[in-house]
Amino acid sequence: MTATRWRCCCGASLSDGEMALRCPRATDGDGVDHLLARPPAPRFEIEDDPNPFLRYRRMLSPWRVAQAGGLSDGDYCAIVRRLDDAVAAVDGRGFVVTPCERAPGLPGAPWVKDETGNVSGSHKGRHLMGVLIELAVRARLGQREGGPLAIASCGNAALAAAVLARAARRPLAVFIPPDASPSVVDRLRALGAELTICERTAGVAGDPCYHRFRAAVEGGALPFACQGPDCGLTIEGGRTLGWEIGERLAREA
Repeated sequence: MTATRWRCCCGASLSDGEMALRCPRATDGDGVDHLLARPPAPRFEIEDDPNPFLRYRRMLSPWRVAQAGGLSDGDYCAIVRRLDDAVAAVDGRGFVVTPCERAPGLPGAPWVKDETGNVSGSHKGRHLMGVLIELAVRARLGQREGGPLAIASCGNAALAAAVLARAARRPLAVFIPPDASPSVVDRLRALGAELTICERTAGVAGDPCYHRFRAAVEGGALPFACQGPDCGLTIEGGRTLGWEIGERLAREA
């Protein structure tokens, strides 16, 4: 099996087996949202496991990378379980399918996907876990990506990144604004993240935290972010949420 080649909406494509981070044509300020995507798996395959990264594994990029590199299905499952156990040791919970139910107390009784019980308290950890699993798979294959992880965030994404980086014992650089919530800052520091406070510079447009994040990535850091144009792999964890919703709605059909 070969790993599926990723392509960007601009028409560029990554080479076979290349890690899906940023489009090779993307340049800061080019005005294009370079979103990487890969063809869907040929079959919708569900395993009987509450962990979404095992339940839907045969449709995920990290599993295909593992298979292409000669790892067995059991090898992949062991990598995921080891990481998930480490996450649970840090956050008190690992990754499981999250609730999707009707909310009769709201007008029209809409469907609601409740992510408040997810790792770090939001869906952001789900996105980043997909990235972390692929990094672990590649490390097992001798393709270890060096450099610290990096993110520009002062909320749920930063908290999720800090939990996962601590679990994987990888350094994490977090770029935050001066007015970041003190409770978030305290939690990030407790998790061992390296914080950089980014002041705004007069005459410089855009988010100073994002500018510092991009500079760190250009200097060798790995984008551990939930923004697709900066880290295409973040979609993999997001897909598991969509598949959960699809499964739940199918039971109502």
